[in-house]
Parts: sequence; structure tokens; C-alpha cells
Amino acid sequence: MRSTLQLVVISAATLLWGCVGNKSSTPANATPPPTLNTMAITVDSGPTAATGQVNHAYVTVRVCASGSTTQCANIDHVQLDTGSWGLRLVRSVLTAASVTLTAETDTQGRTIEECVHFGGGQTWGPVALADVTLAGEVAAKVPVQVLDDSGAGAAALAACGATALINDVASLGANGLLGVGVFAQDCGTACTNAATPLPTYFGCPAAGVCIAENVALTAQVTNPVAMFAADNNGIIVNMPNLINANGDVSVQGELIFGIATQTDNALPVSGLTVLAADAAGDFRATYNGATTLLPALIDSGTDAYSFNATINPCVTGSFIGYYCPAVAPLDVYAVNSPPPGVSGLSNTVHFAIADPNTFVANASAFMSLANGGGSTRFSWGMPFFYGRKIYIGINQQVAGTYTGPFYAY
Repeated sequence: MRSTLQLVVISAATLLWGCVGNKSSTPANATPPPTLNTMAITVDSGPTAATGQVNHAYVTVRVCASGSTTQCANIDHVQLDTGSWGLRLVRSVLTAASVTLTAETDTQGRTIEECVHFGGGQTWGPVALADVTLAGEVAAKVPVQVLDDSGAGAAALAACGATALINDVASLGANGLLGVGVFAQDCGTACTNAATPLPTYFGCPAAGVCIAENVALTAQVTNPVAMFAADNNGIIVNMPNLINANGDVSVQGELIFGIATQTDNALPVSGLTVLAADAAGDFRATYNGATTLLPALIDSGTDAYSFNATINPCVTGSFIGYYCPAVAPLDVYAVNSPPPGVSGLSNTVHFAIADPNTFVANASAFMSLANGGGSTRFSWGMPFFYGRKIYIGINQQVAGTYTGPFYAY
């Protein structure tokens, strides 16, 4: 999402118990079955109000007003984003599904609103509590952001420093955003220090100027995975290779919750590249033999390989601004390495950059798409996920012999 803006069958054995007289009994000490921890990922052209999306990975999220069993809905086409943290849902989508999430208030009775900066714009809206279900995993009372597409006022835009917001389905390219990256909260301790409030959370009166304020960790927009009772130490994104090198109309993959917590999310015995992340959620990458260490991450919310290079941009067609190499496909590479001061091995990744004007016209998934949106960063966007299992370890959580935050593949 930075560049365009910013599910698995249980494999553990099931215990079967004999039935007598059409009744069954389960011993009190029986091991409960494992939680269903997988769900489908679909890459397609997007929801009706935002068709034409490329390399957008979508999941369906079940959301309920906190504590309710009737005010619930399955929200489809929520973009999966491993480069951010927390669930954000468009207000009009919730309204159409008859779900109303009540905004949280601060100690002064002001609505708590949040401004989040992504590569293509800002989101703005109140923080509310919701019960969130993903596959068989449930997180109760999750602070989520309701993206206010009803028309934010001048005070909100001024507070957010935005001239336009990406709060609606068309500009977001999705009905919401599910941030399942390497942290639990979307701001963390930077937003809890009373001496240095950041322009992220605001207390907004019914009328008047919104005031930047600090918010406790428990009230910040939170990665739902971190709030599961189990399988809460990270995720695995498992996507197949594309069938057509020039683009597939759609792709089906799976999102697996937990790392090394069940038989279906075990870590491989060998061959895994593990990259620790720093306090910003980044490791480092160097591009094509350069020596400059760029902050880097693996980000399903970015639609392309995103980095700055001397490659001609497209000036015509549907992909203006993306790289259009004169000789395509252009074979390049980057070296991933741990952040400074952190031990670990480096890994070289070779990839290709194609001329996107040669892609299949009605396709939504592309392997060799790149752009310069990364500037001083390197983002391994959605093309990096095809044909790989990507592991995302959450900060301070243990997964096998590793402790988050980390990325692995």
C-alpha cells in the first residue's frame, strides 16, 4: 500500500471417540482440537468501487461491535498489509453491513481520532473497539480505526496535515486494511510519552480544533494477531508462483496464523533466511552492487518492488511512473542483511523488472513490477511473495528459536 497510496487446512490428527446410543462423550482430560488458523488470500481486481487494482492481496475479516453477537459482518476485500499494524475499515462499508462501532473517548470526553501517513496519502478516523475473527482465531475488544469517508472537516485535515485523504474504497483500493506486520501497536511507546505527543492520535471535541495527545498502548490501534489467545506470535503468507509470467487474472494463497505453534506452521529445518528488524521494523538492503544500506522491509501492502534506481519510468499506458526498462526483462539483484549491530547472515535475491505495458491486460497479479516509490528505502512488495512462504515474527514474541521482530523466507 505504500507505493499505491503506503489459510490452511488443519493437519493435526483429530481424535475420534466412540458413540453409544447416538451420544458421544469426550474424556475430561482430552486434548482439545487445534484452532483453525488458516484463511484464504485472494489477489484480484478489487472491490466493485475500486476495480483495476494490481497486486492487492485481500482477505475477509469478520468484525462485530464489541460484545455483540448480532451486529456482525464479514467484510471482504480487506487488503493484507505486512508493512503496517492494525485493522482499518471504511465507515460506509461498515454502515452498509449494519455494523456500528462506537468511537473511544479520552479522559476529557473527546473522541480519539488517528491520522496515519502512508506512501500515497493519509487515513483519518476515530478509534473504536471491535471483536475480530480471522479463520478460527478471535481477538476481543481490538482497537481499530474507522476510516471516515463521510467527509472529514477542515479541523481534521489540518490536524492530519492532509489536503486529501485515502479514506474511501476507491482511493484505498479496498474495503479496509489489515496490518499484520512485526509490531503489536501502530505507534507504540512513541505515542505514550506525555512529554512528546506526536501528531498521530488526537482528541477531537464535537466542534473545534483537534488536539494532539498521547494514547496508552492498550488504546492504540492494534494488530489483531497479537491479541489472539494462541497463534499470536506472527503469521505466514504462503503464495503460489504465477502461472503466466506476464500476469494472472487472480491468485489464491493462504494466510497462516502462528509460527511454530501448530503442525501446519512449523519452521523449516534448513534453508530459511531470517532477518531481524530494528525499532522501525526494518532490516537493510543494497541494490545491484551498490554499497548504500537502505532501510528495507517485506511489505504485501506495496504493489511492486519499490526502490530508487536509474531505470526509465513508463510515460504512456496504464503504468505511468512504474519502471519501463529499455531492455526487458531487466535482471537485477539486491542483498538483504540485518540492521547495523545485529548479527545474522546476508542473502542475495535476484529478480526481474519487465515492461508493464507488455502485461496481460485484464490481469491483477504481476511478478516483475517495480517503481521508484521507495526513494531512500527498499520495499520488497507483493511480487516478492509469489512462490514463497514469508514469515513475519511479532516484536518480543518467541517463534521456535527466534524472537521478533523478524522477517523470514
